Amino acid sequence: MDDWLKQFQQELQAAVHQTLEQTEQFLEGLAEQAVDAVAPVLDAADEMADELAEHVVENIAPPLSQALEELDAQVDLWLCSMVSWCEQTMAHIHQTLTPWLQNHPKCAGCSYYHGESYGDQMLVCALHPSGPEQDECPDWDSVWPQSNED
Repeated sequence: MDDWLKQFQQELQAAVHQTLEQTEQFLEGLAEQAVDAVAPVLDAADEMADELAEHVVENIAPPLSQALEELDAQVDLWLCSMVSWCEQTMAHIHQTLTPWLQNHPKCAGCSYYHGESYGDQMLVCALHPSGPEQDECPDWDSVWPQSNED
């Protein structure tokens, strides 16, 4: 009886092995058919993606480039206005501190103060090229804006 059981087990194993091989062949064939069926769809999708990329470059790139140029121009204008504002704001401070630093304390805060050197000559202001001779300058005019609280 043992021979019958061993022979049954061997035949069962052979049948299972054969079934696995047939299943593997079936699945490989099915996979090949799926690849053959899907390949044209993937090729078409690839072509569509290339066309879409071309349309994006043709239709979106120019307006985007123009918008970036306009933004750059706006940023430049804003920076220039900020620099101008800073220069105007700092001018009062400059015309107040620079005379003290250049040893012209009588001219501190005067709107006429120039304080630039030309060669070896310093031009303090157009009214008093070498600086005022009196203790107080008769032409002194405040660089600081006057408030309207008066």
